[in-house]
Amino acid sequence: MTRRASLRGAAGAAALGLLAAAPLAGCGGHEHAISPVPAAKRVVPQRIVQAPMSLRAAAPPQADGTMWALAGRATKGLFRFSAVDGKRIRSVPVSAAARSVAESDDGVLGLALGTRRSGALQLISARTTKAVRTVPLPAPAREVSASGVEFYALTGRAGAASVTVINGRNGAVRATVPVPADAVSVAPDPSHGSVYVLESTGLVEQIGVPDGRISGRFKPGAGGRALALSPDGGTMYVLKGTAAIANVAVVDVATESVHRVLPAPSHCRGLIVSASGRQLIEVVGTPGYGNIQVFAL
Repeated sequence: MTRRASLRGAAGAAALGLLAAAPLAGCGGHEHAISPVPAAKRVVPQRIVQAPMSLRAAAPPQADGTMWALAGRATKGLFRFSAVDGKRIRSVPVSAAARSVAESDDGVLGLALGTRRSGALQLISARTTKAVRTVPLPAPAREVSASGVEFYALTGRAGAASVTVINGRNGAVRATVPVPADAVSVAPDPSHGSVYVLESTGLVEQIGVPDGRISGRFKPGAGGRALALSPDGGTMYVLKGTAAIANVAVVDVATESVHRVLPAPSHCRGLIVSASGRQLIEVVGTPGYGNIQVFAL
């Protein structure tokens, strides 16, 4: 798909995003009404940057403006490229079992691996691209996120799932917390005391680490696909819908209310909030193309 076609997809989703938000479920499952999202001008990306084809996941841009991404189908690789112009800087082949990638604050890449029977988190130096160690996981990996020096690996099999918290410096496991079996995405709270878990139904739960206690539950919409949190933990971004038609609910965490809806292009696979909290990066990938779309917040 051309860049112009991809932009049209984003614009179409923007129109969808201007619909009123659905009622949100509060803590303990109580329903409360949400005021309609105010009408707004059509929202388009600040820029669309070419990325590797079959893009599967990406880590946030670093101070030098580059970012790492996982891409590929039968064969996969880690790719470092410019988040400004898409220029490819480096690539390295990785296991075909790779499912997701994140980067810690001190330059360690966490590569989540999942086969039919097992899972692991491979810790890789972003500077040398050499594997430092591999940490076994209790089940095949679905996704990995990072906060500070820790990685939060979502794993699961049919009927059961959990989040394992791993120190990226030494590979030590701090906790393993059960989560809903249909969990599709996780976002750690900056305090490191809890993790937000998005289910395929669109329900979000806040779960304590390491006690596993559920302290919050709300539903920004149906069809949960991916989750991201602002650096201060005050705003949540929930990708919802289908692969073909989706949008992003912008949620005030304190009130559990949707106060804005942003567009999402077709085949959006993930969300990243910039370190400044001023940009939302939407990760897009199909067998024929890949890009990142940057929206102002």
